[in-house]
Parts: sequence; structure tokens; C-alpha cells
Amino acid sequence: MAPHANAETGAQSKVRMTFEGTPLSVEPGSSVASALEAWGCHGFSRDVKGEERGLFCGMGACHDCLVTINGKVSQRACMRRVEDGMDVRRQAPRPQVANPAIADLARLPEAIETTETDLVIVGAGPGGLAAAETAATSGLSVVMIDERHDAGGQFYKQPATDAAKTALSSDRQAADGADLIARVRAKGVMIRHETLVWGGFHEEDGRIVLSCLGPDGAFYCRARAVIIATGAHERPPAVRGWTLPGAMTVGAAQTLLRSYGTLAGRSIVIAGNGPLNFQVALEIVRAGGRVSAIIEEAASPFKRPMAGLELMRSDRALAIAGTTQLARLRAAGVKIHWKSRLAGIDGGGAVETVTIETARGRTTIAADTVLIGGHFTASNELPRLLGCAHEPRDGALETLTDATGRTSLPHIHVIGEAARFGGAFVAMSEGRLAAAALIERLNGKTVIDQAAETRMLARHRRFQRALWRLFAPAIEDDATPDEDMIVCRCEGVSLKALNDLVERGVSDIASLKRLTRAGMGRCQSRYCGKALAEIANAGKPLPSQTNGFLAPQMPLRPIPLAALAVEKGEWGGHKHAMLPDRPPLQADQPLPRSKAATVIIGGGIAGISTALYLARAGEDVVVLEHAYPNAVASGGNAGSLHAQLLSFDHGARAEAGGGPAARTLPLQRESIALWQALQKETGGDFEMKITGGLMVAETEAHLRFLEEKTEVERRAGIDCHVIGQGELRRLEPALSDRFIGAAYCPQEGKINPLVATDGVLREARRHGAQLFDRCSVLSIERDDDGFTLATSRGPIKAERVVNAAGAFASRVGAMLGLDIPVFGAPLQMVVTEAAEPTITALVAHADRHLTLKQAANGNFIIGGGWTAGLDPVHQHPRPLPESLEGNLWVAQHVVPGLRKLHVIRSWAAMNINIDGAPILGEHPACPGFFNAVTSNGYTLGPLVGKTTALSILGEDAGFDLTPFSIERFTGTTR
Repeated sequence: MAPHANAETGAQSKVRMTFEGTPLSVEPGSSVASALEAWGCHGFSRDVKGEERGLFCGMGACHDCLVTINGKVSQRACMRRVEDGMDVRRQAPRPQVANPAIADLARLPEAIETTETDLVIVGAGPGGLAAAETAATSGLSVVMIDERHDAGGQFYKQPATDAAKTALSSDRQAADGADLIARVRAKGVMIRHETLVWGGFHEEDGRIVLSCLGPDGAFYCRARAVIIATGAHERPPAVRGWTLPGAMTVGAAQTLLRSYGTLAGRSIVIAGNGPLNFQVALEIVRAGGRVSAIIEEAASPFKRPMAGLELMRSDRALAIAGTTQLARLRAAGVKIHWKSRLAGIDGGGAVETVTIETARGRTTIAADTVLIGGHFTASNELPRLLGCAHEPRDGALETLTDATGRTSLPHIHVIGEAARFGGAFVAMSEGRLAAAALIERLNGKTVIDQAAETRMLARHRRFQRALWRLFAPAIEDDATPDEDMIVCRCEGVSLKALNDLVERGVSDIASLKRLTRAGMGRCQSRYCGKALAEIANAGKPLPSQTNGFLAPQMPLRPIPLAALAVEKGEWGGHKHAMLPDRPPLQADQPLPRSKAATVIIGGGIAGISTALYLARAGEDVVVLEHAYPNAVASGGNAGSLHAQLLSFDHGARAEAGGGPAARTLPLQRESIALWQALQKETGGDFEMKITGGLMVAETEAHLRFLEEKTEVERRAGIDCHVIGQGELRRLEPALSDRFIGAAYCPQEGKINPLVATDGVLREARRHGAQLFDRCSVLSIERDDDGFTLATSRGPIKAERVVNAAGAFASRVGAMLGLDIPVFGAPLQMVVTEAAEPTITALVAHADRHLTLKQAANGNFIIGGGWTAGLDPVHQHPRPLPESLEGNLWVAQHVVPGLRKLHVIRSWAAMNINIDGAPILGEHPACPGFFNAVTSNGYTLGPLVGKTTALSILGEDAGFDLTPFSIERFTGTTR
């Protein structure tokens, strides 16, 4: 493979590295991605299917450019600078963590330190730098956090190599940025480079704590106020072939050129919308590159004289500069296709041709590189995570701010393109105004003329409005998209897979995500989120920030598991959390039914299973779900199938002494068998495997505890016994060798709750059951004919009501004056990036809170009952930092290979806490009202449903229901 002309221009002061064993000599300061691009290699990574990928976003957001560096997997090539002796290899789709050549990603920290400051600014671009300069002048302590090696952001990006420094030696934009950076440093602002903000939370005293990861490890940054200046990223619409190596954003190509002096390719087509495309095209031409064509969605500005005149009035100098750019491109022979769009990219493993659509039809152009520009979207994951209010606008979420960037949370300001697209000068004015407002709020004295800055901001905004009126897309996008094109880049999900679900009746974005994994990958839906929302809502307006879009989850970008693993003390039981308020969701139409024989409240696995067994018996049954089916505990659990007791369900830590949990053991065994039967009967693939379960012991005391526990389990008919170290190593060689034995239960296993509940629901519907989503039950009245339920979609009468509302079962009971002793217990789960098969069994610990399994796609799913919290703004369950640290420490303590992987997602769900056993059967004080509520709910879901259905039908459940009746709580104190 031949190098580009700007690759090996001399041997002096070069950095020596290897790629796939081939030695390379590259310029110091280069990123790994720029070095490989300079060498002529577009396809240096691999996707989940093993196909070649390469540079796409160029700013660390998409995770397409992952490589293995010095044995460490999943390193972002665009964010890592080359080092002498660096060994770079293509990323395996699933690394083998048992391979000794794969290295741990980080050392285990003894503790995670906290930095204190008045103000933390996230993002060191123009807006963040302007805010930092203003704030530091007032005497506030300021910490800036930025992912890049150098401050400046996309607009003021600084040259990193000698070639780039020479090329930009007279560049005004780079020089202005360097001056601003120097002024900020001179004022004592601490800039934490190469540092990722991966999460954040609120403390009770009103301070904000940001979770960070820098070159020296993880730390927390606690601040009185926060300015978020994270900018925007290009999110081009999906087209055929947009994942091919050689297809990248315009911003990525500009970074290659301005930061590293590297051309993106030899024959380049630029497509998209907006003036940046023309600026970058001219920069490429000046650097000696060849731009074959520019494909612009807007009409020619020369055919829109009034819009051009408005731009000229807004800023004459900038308007003339833009006109000059167009003239120079025309003089250089660059063909500009106005009112055109990118229709597809083709090639055998890399870009070879580009198809464009113009007013005259389709045309194909040869190219080895396609730069896709425009379609900017705010990088607003952090303000969304922190609970700042947003609203849907133009197919995306926009942060609600005032003139100073202040959000719905007064100590958080969001400025620049993190709030809305507006350019660097708008961002700088907003940054200065935000800093001034926070200085006053923190009892300081501002040094800027806020009135003058406000006038300047208004001027910049007028120019931006005029600019984007001129560049408004003018081509009708009425072509039928290729159904085989990839929508979700991370997980390789096609448009057809998504459309098939919509045709089947799936109507919400969360269900699309659960059933296809779209949006679950490393980029957390940054590139597919808009498309998923549009597909789910079928062209209708997006309803709300929580209903129409996927919520951001910690970590906001993947982080090494080992960097967060800190040992924590074990807690003594579930914390009974106050249940959050759940306002009704907007539905399209009233309930189409006014009565039913049985109405089930709750569309989780317990309610849906009840509906299935009733419908099979010919019963008229309706399920009412507040949100969407499988959306709360059932869809948020880790998918463990428990046959044996968890360690905290036996002994001193157990609820009610462990008796109720022990009495539930036969039900767990039978329910697992029901799961097997359902998978066979429905013909679906629930990704269910009976792999056996291990509860590992590392001390003699642990072994004695397991001996006692397994004796209880065997008396209940569970096949469980203690094994020694040798057999444990034979079963699971990837476990740490510190373990001297385990309790082994061959009846345990795992299941994918994301698809299993959907399979049961489809079967229930096939037999006539109906489920109505976005239907909140507001009240229930009992009368001679049964019950009347008032819902957010209208009333419905029922002869019988089944309370399958999970953690919210107590609220349903209270509507009838009944005390249902069920509590909400928010618990967290964590998932890693995928790896080659490493462990088979469901793994737990005899004295630590842990459940650990490897999913069919290779992800490790880590749980075990670690307490989560409730988001103080939206009241959603949210993982807690101390629980994340402790949970991950136990996981790597048991499976050391996890230190070689990144955590890509965590989440929390409202679990159900009773006394260790379910509440089943008809309520003695309210005939016709049945409870179907259980902890360990996913394992027990089918049996709860079948048992409840048999009770309703007046048939024998096959076992004594007395121990599970609500009557066992009579006379107890809650």
C-alpha cells in the first residue's frame, strides 16, 4: 500500500511504530489515525461483524476507529498520539481476554480522588475558553476539562505536527486560538487535557460532581457551578455504504489537515450541507489535494439574491470571504453540484464510487474518499444526564436556556453548540455572558460589559440566521431508502430490521432499541438516535425528551472497567426507596375497549405471562401498561435465571430470616422449566441457556456458609452442591485462582429479557390478548359488577383485576384501600464491551453482591443487587458512583480478565422488594382482585402468570398457595 505524498518525508525525528507488524516512520505529534491515513490506509479497524472500518468522526464520538495498541483493546485511533515503539493492530470484533497478549487497560485504584473548584468548564473550544478567561479574571477558581490533547476545539484546533505548523504558520484562525489559549493559561486556569467527563450527579448541598477519567486515572470534580461547552458533532443521515472505510465527516478531514498536515485521500468528494464544506474543500486544494466534486443540498447562493443580500447586511466581510471561497474553488476546477444530495456510497470493502442525486437524476462519481458534512447536532449528553430541561426541535433535543446559557438548573449553563448550532463567535459571546452570570451568582464581580456583549451576541446570531437561510436545503428527499443500509453503525442494525418491527406494531424507541440493540453500542445512539426516533414515531412530532429519545447512560463514553474498580463495604439489604411520580404519557387515541373479563395492570413479564395463560384458555383479557411493555423492571434486569438462593437470601442478611425465599425455591425450579417450554412453544430464540450457576468461595467460612445453604436448597428439590477448587477450575478456568470452591447448581442459566418478554407478548396476542400502552390507571372503584378503572385513555370495566404492577403494586392496592407490602428498590446493572466467550455459567459470590454472566453477543452483564438512587430531577432510577465502583471491583476480583475491557453502559431499574417471596392469589378482602407480584421476578415471571391464570379460572395451581398469600402479612408492621 503506497503512502500519500505527505507521509514519509524524511527520517529525522520520526516516531517509529508498527501497524500489523509493518514498521512505519511517522511525524511526532500525529494521532494514530492520522499516521495510518497518511500511510494510505483507510480501513484500519473492524466492526462487530469483522468488516473493515476506519476514521469517521475524527473526534472520539463514533468509536469506528478502534484499534489495539500495545495489547490494550478498543483504543480510539483519532484520540491517541503516536509514541515510539507503539504496536498497533486491527481491532478484533471480540477480543480474547484470556489471551495473555491482551493487556489490562488500567491499574486498580486504591481510591478515587476528588478535585474541588468554584467553576468547572467542560470543553476547551472557543466558548469554553472565553468563559474561562472571564471567570478567572474575577478570581473564581476554574478547572477546564477537555478530551483533546490541546485546547481550541474544532474551530481553534491547534497544529500538532511540524507539517501542520508550517501549513498554518500564517493562518489567522489558528493564531487567534493560540492567543486565547495563552491568555487563559496566564490567568491560572487549570486545563485537564485528555480527560473524559463520563458521568455526573448532584449532591444534597447543591454542588455538582462530575465523574472524570484522565491520563492518570479516574477522579471526581466537585464544583459550585458548571458551564458545559461540549460543542456539536456532525450527524449525517444514513446512506448506503456510509460505514465503508474512506467515508468520514468533513470535520474529521479538517482535523487531519489542520492538526496533522494529512490529506484524507487522493480523490475526494465532499457532500452535505453548509459553508464548512466549502472552507474544507479550499483547504484541501491549497494543500495539494484533489476535490472531485462538492455535493451541496442548498441551492446556489447566486440564484438567491435576496438571501445573499441579507447575509451581506449581517456581516459584509464574512459574506465577501464566502463568495471569494466559491470563486477560488471554481478557479481550481472543483465541480459544485447545487441542490443535490448524497444517495449512496459503493465499493468492495472501501469507497470506490459515490452516487449523487440532482434535479436531473442520479450520477456516479469515482472517489476513494467521501467527506460528509453538515447536519450538526448538539453534544448535549451531559446536560441531559444532569437533568437539564430539553425540548424536541428539528428532530433533535435542544437544551432550554436563557440569554446567558442558564438551564432549568440555575447552577448549570450550556453554551455554544452544546445548546444549539451557531458558530464559534456566538459560542464565545455566550461563554463570556455565562461566566458573568455565574460570577454574580457566586458573589463575585464581573469584569465585562454585559450589555455590549449582549449586542455583540445578537449581531453574531443575526449573521448565523442569514447564513443558514442562504444554505437551507432545497432538494426534496423523497427517494425510497435502501432497506439494507445500516442505521446503527455500532451494532450493524439495518433499516429493514427496524421497519419490520414497526410493521409488527412496535411503536416506541425504547422497544426498538431492546429488540434490535440499535443505540446500545459504544456511541450511545449519537449517530442513529434521530433516525430511531423518526422510525419509531412514523413521521409524527417527537413527543418529549423522555418519551421520544433514548436517554443517555453512564458512562457517556466507554471507560476501562479497571479504572473505576474500588473495593467497597457490603450493604446490609435493599434500601426501600420512595417510588417516583409517573405522569401519564400522551397516547394517540382513547381505549378501544370499554370492558373486559380480566384487566391486568402492568405490562412486565408477570402481567404478560398472566395474559398469555388466560388467553390460551379463551379468557377475554386486557393488559394496561403505564408506559410500554417490558419497560421497567422486566426490561431493565440482567437476565439471570436463579434456581439457588442468592447469598443475601440465606442467613443473617436475608429478609424475614430467609424462610420466604427458601419456600420460593420450588417455584424458581418450575418457572425455569416453563421458560424452556415457552421458548419451544413460541418458536422464538430467547437466547436462553441452562449453563449452571456457581457461587464462589474464597475462604473456609464461605464454604461452610455454602454447605448450609445448599442443604436448604436440596431439601427444596434444587440440585445444588459444593464443589472443590479443581472442579471449579475445570468448569470456569477464567475465574480467579483465589477461589477454593463453589456451590454448583446445574439448573441455573440466563436469558435475554429484551427478546424473551417480546416473544411471550407476541404469543399472548396471537391467542387474543390485548395490550394497551401509555395507559395509566388513575383510580379503581369496586361495584356489584366488578371494577371500574379510570385510566388516562378513558374508563374500562372489568369482572376481575390483576395487580401485576411490580414495584408500583402498593399504589394499585391503595386505590382500593388495600395494603400491599411491596417496596421499590432501585438496583443497577453494568455491561462491558463484547469479548470472545470467556465464562459459561451464571456466577455469584458467597459473601459479595455479584451476578455475572456473558451474553450471547459477548457482552458481560454485571449485577448483584447494588443499590441505585433516584435522579433528583426526573426521578428515574440512576446508578450511584459508589455502587458502580464496588460492583466493578467485585466483578474483576472474580474474573480478572474483565480488567482488559471497557464498560460501555450502566443502567438502573426499579426492582421489587417484598420479603423474599411473591404475593399471589385473590385478595381475601377484595374478591376479584388478584396479586401477581414477586421479587426475583424475571425467573418467576412465567410461573406467576400461570399460577394467577389458574386461580382466576378456578383451577388447581399444582402447589399450595398459602405461603404466598397476602394473608401472611396480617398483623405485621410495615
